[in-house]
Amino acid sequence: MMGAMTSVGAQRVRDANGATPTAVEQRLIESVARGEVLDLAGDGPVDEEAMRSWGDDHAISASVIRELVRGRLVSEPDPHGLRLRGARIVGRLDLENVTGDLALELRDCLLPDGVTLRNARLSAVALTGCRIEQAPGSTDAALEATRCAAWALSLDWSTVSADTVAATIRLAAARVGTLDCRGARWENSTGPALDADGLTVDQSVFLNDGFTATSASARGTIRLLGAHIGGQLNCGGARLENTVGPALNADNLRADQDVLLWNGFSASSASEQGTIRLIGAHLGSLSARGARLSNTAGPVLDADGLTVDRDLALDGGFTARSASGWGGVSLAGARIGGLLACGGAHMENTLGPALDLNGLRVDQDVLLDDGFSATSGGDEVVVVLVLAGTRVGGALRLDIDRVARTAPGPLVEVEGLTYSGQPRPASLRRWLTLLREDTPRYSAQPYQQLAAAYRAAGHDRDARTILIAQRRDQLHRAGLSATERAWGRLIGITLGYGYQPWRALLLLLATLAVAVALSVVGGHHGGLAQKAVAGEAATACTSIDRIGVGLDLGAPLLKTGARDRCQPTDTVAGQTLTIAGWILQLLTWCFATLFIAGFTSAVRKT
Repeated sequence: MMGAMTSVGAQRVRDANGATPTAVEQRLIESVARGEVLDLAGDGPVDEEAMRSWGDDHAISASVIRELVRGRLVSEPDPHGLRLRGARIVGRLDLENVTGDLALELRDCLLPDGVTLRNARLSAVALTGCRIEQAPGSTDAALEATRCAAWALSLDWSTVSADTVAATIRLAAARVGTLDCRGARWENSTGPALDADGLTVDQSVFLNDGFTATSASARGTIRLLGAHIGGQLNCGGARLENTVGPALNADNLRADQDVLLWNGFSASSASEQGTIRLIGAHLGSLSARGARLSNTAGPVLDADGLTVDRDLALDGGFTARSASGWGGVSLAGARIGGLLACGGAHMENTLGPALDLNGLRVDQDVLLDDGFSATSGGDEVVVVLVLAGTRVGGALRLDIDRVARTAPGPLVEVEGLTYSGQPRPASLRRWLTLLREDTPRYSAQPYQQLAAAYRAAGHDRDARTILIAQRRDQLHRAGLSATERAWGRLIGITLGYGYQPWRALLLLLATLAVAVALSVVGGHHGGLAQKAVAGEAATACTSIDRIGVGLDLGAPLLKTGARDRCQPTDTVAGQTLTIAGWILQLLTWCFATLFIAGFTSAVRKT
């Protein structure tokens, strides 16, 4: 049975399913026809207390709104759409499977039984400043919008609450042009505040300007798993909390432009899964400048395998406090197309590394200076910074003056770390101390990388210093056998491990000097005498002959002929000189051989 027809100007208006609209509902119908805003609140308050005190003069049936959106009550609605303020919506606003071109705008309204937009196809939906609640006795989300499609969805300054594992707001597999939730407050004591897995947003998502979301769900407070955002994800100034799970769970998120966790952004949790999860995500850029993240049971940022096309910024007072046996901030295996900036960041982890960059690839610079600090604790042997396998396409700036452990132990893992140019701002001496004393084990690669950087800059002497330091560290920490250590120490003393062959030459000259001195002194005490001629007594050698004998003893390849004229005697001095001569000849041959081997690089340097 069709309802009565009413006239609104030139418009033909129908009531809903034969029911007679109330006076205030009739006003809404007329406002839709005229393109006007129906404001039932006027100058009165619109806080929660006021909303719950509203009587029938503020009551609008959810079915009337449904019929208006379907185009059933106004044959030719104004393009401005349905615009209503200060109303109490009676019943659940059910637009499931509805397709309509009428824009829906509810401002400062109370919806105590929630909203359903499941599978709806709408032009625009704005629930600005509204209070939306889960229907009593229901297990559905307060706002159920799974697979909804709209070119704009606005929940700015809304308050939405629920107690259901289904989430306070469900946007799973939905598609919208823009999602505007700035200033909103969402809470759920059982499930996520927002479940938007698989959401597609053609432009941007705004969860900023005081946006707050709290929950107690192991699935996460804000879920964006596998979502695709064509613009930016702006969470500037937002506050996210979760007592048992991630605050932001965005594994495999794709955001073509910026992800902004700045301007006072804070997130806290008590979950082994992490406070912020971006595992396998692909972002245009990520800025967490000044963000404050905490987790009492796990990492604060787990972004293993993250891809960032441009810069990643964890600077400007970024603070991370975690309690994880793994990295408090983990970018293991991530790829950054621009630079990684952590200047002024403060990272703490009571159980493991403060920062884990294992296998990270950065095309430009890595900046861990300008006030950067990191602290780690725990009983197990851990480092504070994990830079193993990190590949830096640009410069590395690492200041470890504020990197510390609560117990003695290594600070940095740098095996496999590569970079361009000389690392700054620490001096060469500080870098050598770091490699020798602040790493967990000996590794040749960090020394080779550092030496290559100094050699490329034209500092060959510094490069040799680095490589000598490498060999010393190898002898000390590489677990060599006693024979290998003895040989290494000998080569270190005589050749500077092959990098200073002039040492063997100096030892050869010193041996020659000792030989000459012994010959002169020994000859003076009767150790040398002229070769006796038949019938004549032997006479003492001249000073020139003594020096010549010393040269013959100290330089086997040098023959002065002095030993043909002057020979050791049978006295104690002469016998001592003979034995010393054997030893000196052996030493000179050894030092000469070592010098040649070092000069021709026959001795292995590394």
